[in-house]
Order: sequence, then C-alpha cells, then structure tokens
Amino acid sequence: MKKIIIALTVILNCSMVMAQTELDALKYVQTDINGTARYMGMAGAFGALGGDASAIKDNPAGLGIYRSSELSGTMNVMMQNSISKWNGTTTSADDPYKTGLNNLSFVLAMPSWQNENEGKSLINSNWSFSYNRLKNLNRTVNINSGASNSSMTDFMEYFSNGLSEADLSGSNEPNNNPYNTTYVPWLSVLAYKGYLINPVAGTNSWATLLNQGETVVPSFDMVERGYVDEYSVGWAGNFSNMLYLGTTLNLQRIDYTLSSKYSEEFQNGGNMALNNSITSSGNGLNLNIGAILRPNDFLRFGLALHTPSIYAMHDTYNATLNYDNTQKGSESTPTDGYNNFQIQGPIQLNASGAYILGSKGLISLEYNFTNYTGTRLMDDVGSTQPYSAENQRMSSSLNDVHTIKIGGEYKLTDNFSLRAGYAISTNATKPDAQKIMVDYTTRTDTEYFLNNGANYLTAGFGYHEAGWFIDCAYVHKNLNESYMPYNSNLLSTNLAVTPASVISNSNNILLTLGLKF
Repeated sequence: MKKIIIALTVILNCSMVMAQTELDALKYVQTDINGTARYMGMAGAFGALGGDASAIKDNPAGLGIYRSSELSGTMNVMMQNSISKWNGTTTSADDPYKTGLNNLSFVLAMPSWQNENEGKSLINSNWSFSYNRLKNLNRTVNINSGASNSSMTDFMEYFSNGLSEADLSGSNEPNNNPYNTTYVPWLSVLAYKGYLINPVAGTNSWATLLNQGETVVPSFDMVERGYVDEYSVGWAGNFSNMLYLGTTLNLQRIDYTLSSKYSEEFQNGGNMALNNSITSSGNGLNLNIGAILRPNDFLRFGLALHTPSIYAMHDTYNATLNYDNTQKGSESTPTDGYNNFQIQGPIQLNASGAYILGSKGLISLEYNFTNYTGTRLMDDVGSTQPYSAENQRMSSSLNDVHTIKIGGEYKLTDNFSLRAGYAISTNATKPDAQKIMVDYTTRTDTEYFLNNGANYLTAGFGYHEAGWFIDCAYVHKNLNESYMPYNSNLLSTNLAVTPASVISNSNNILLTLGLKF
C-alpha cells in the first residue's frame, strides 16, 4: 500500500525527484553581520547613521548622508573553530585561515546645482555601486560520541518499511538499477546493498543488521565551503538635511559545497560510513528601501524594509556507503542527483536610532526583525504545490528572528577614533524542529542542525584624513547549535538520539581602505 501511495504522489508531482526541507532553505536565507571595518567595529549598528558602504545594504537612506564621492574596499582574515559535545565526548576542529574581500564600493555624490542657501529641497542625489559579502559559509565540524543505543541502521530500517526487496534490488528495472525507480529512496538502496538492513520474510518490512540492544559508537565530520554575495546599485537623496530617502536593487549569488561523513562502529564488530557530497548554487533578486530622519544635530532615526529575495537554485549531490560487516565493500549512487528549485526568502524590517555626542562620538542602536517563518520553497517554475508540506512546516520548525545591535564610536583626536559593539540574534529554529525527508527522496544527507542563536563582540579603530581613511576591526562571533544525525523522533523512544552541542567560534580581522574625492 505504501508503494502505491508513493507512486501516486510521484506521478502527481513528476518534477520532484527529491525534496529540500525548510531546514535546508534556512542555511541559504539566514542573514549574518558582515561588512566594512567601521561597520563591523560597531557590530553593524549603522541603520540610522549612514555614510558607510556597508550601512547602505541595511538602510539605503544612509547613502544620502554622503557629501563627497568615495571608493573603498575591505579585506578580511578569518579564523574559525568548532567545539562539539556528544554523549560525554568533547571534540574540537579548526578551520584554516581564510582571507577574502568583504566589500568593494563606489559612491558617486551629486550635489544639486542650486546654492544650499536658496531653500532647495533636494541637496544631494547620490548613487552607489557596491559588492558585499553577506555571509561566509566556510566551516569545519568534527563530532564524536560515546556509545549510543540508536543507530543510523534503525533509521534506514524505518525509512525502508513498505518497500519490497524487489524494489531495493531493482529486479523490476532494466539492468537491475533500483536508482531509476522513482518511488524508491536512494538511502534505502544504499542500506540494502550495504547489508545494513535485511528483509523480513513474507512482508515489506525490514530489520537492522544489529542485534537487539547492540550499541554503536557514532561520529560525524563535515566541511562546508561557500558564500552569499550581493551586487547592488543604489540611489538616495538628501532633503533639506533633515530627511534622507534611498533604495537599492540587489543581485545575490549563493555558492555552497558540503562534504560530510557519518560513521558508526558496531559493538559486535563491523562498521559503516555514509559519505555525502552536495553542491548548491543560485541567484536571487530583491529591493531595499529606507529612510533616515534627522530632527536636530544630535538625533537620528532610521527605518528600512528589505523585500523577500527570490532565488533560483540548482543542487547536485551524490553519496557513497562504505561497509564492513558480513560483506566488505562500498556502494555509490550511480550518478549525481540534481534538483532545480526556488526559494522565497524572508522579509526584513530594520529600525534604528543614534545619539550624536557633539564632535566627539556617537552611540547607535538597531533592531532587525526577520520573518523566517515566511520563507517558501517552490519548484523551478515557481509553484509552491510540490513543497506544500515543507511550507506548512515553516512556522512549526522556524522562528522569526530578532537581532539587536549596539555600537559606539569615540574620537580621541579629530582624526583618530575608537569603536566597540555588541549584537545578539535569537534562535532561528524551534527546539523541537525536525528534518522530515519525503519517502521518495534521492537525498541521503539525513543530518540537521538546530540554530540556538548567535552573539557578536566587536572592537575597532580608524584614522580619517580629508581625502583618505583607514579602518580596522576585530569581530568575535559565537554560534550555538544542536546537531542531530537523523530524525530519531520517528523511531521508538528507546532509540532516541541525544543531540550534540556544537559551538562555532569565528574571529575576523578586517581592514578597510578608502579614498574621498
């Protein structure tokens, strides 16, 4: 019966050979704090201030603050490490030093031809052309565990129930290739060919190769590489030095690769290792609009709206199962799986305020609201119907995120300034969120991470002359996550997996050089 239902589902959704989940979508659309050294030195609390190349991406009205043209670029050096704790075992992993370009921006300031004292309304009409790295996806994670009662083979058993041995052997397919059967998940085929599950005689049920009560020692290794970049063109106007209005049109680029290995050592001898490789790429487009109000010389208020980005995505993936039990060997998916789909990202609201301390410094506060529960998955022609279940779970799996940033700057001299800041983001996933893989998926990456929030601590300094400037900043980011190797909520309670705690720390040093003219 399950086979019939699955087959009907695939026929109704013939474009679906696999499925993304809401947790997969979050990886790409979740924002980060990144930008120029001055911006980062104040934890990105620039929404009401403007006059900085990265402030424009948060609140485009900040472009109107410029009185002169500017060319600037930002380089960064990042150091990362992760610390995991799983069933009493602590493991750490370090990522190699990475250097990169954070920002490159050109601002063209265009004053009105009228004299400022003639009572004109529009004082400046400015344009910007910029590149910003919105998010760095590089990370290395190693997670080791003590003995566990739950095994990946238990999940494989559950996932395969309802399928016959003929389904998994491919005896009904040309060349005995079960990977061509649309209603058969590739994970089940790998498990069957790796002798990790065995058929129960006379039924369409399966049993793990492990004995009753046999424990395993699991581990997980992952290397992520990639980025989310943004290319923008913007305009902003300065109206009577009191109101600044701006907008940017943004093209975003996602490039991401993942290599992972989930392994188990069996208590009674033998082992298995599931290797996954995933490559994702896509392009997105959105529009940002913003305003800054300057009621007097010492107060500024900002408000901005980021419309949802629409990404056209392409994924490719493959898997290999290495096994050493009753038979030694390996089984690989015969070809790369692929999927073309779209993601509608969240809407974002930004409210900010700043207090200017005369000519000596400033304090700035910013609040961001990001509607992750409004994220939607679509097929390659823009229909949400094939992803109706995943989209319905957006609100039960994801949270709307609140980010608070506070930053300050103090001038020791007319040219030299010190900066510091702090930011906190609330958890983007609910504590009981689960990764639900559809029965006919060709994806075999069962693991998922739950986001428990992030903190940023920043500091920096800058030296500014009339025609040039240099800024430097240090940023420490602490990201708290929970790791699950597979969705054990679907198994009996005695097979529940204890989540691993994963703390990822990044230390980022940034240098910005700029020319004013």
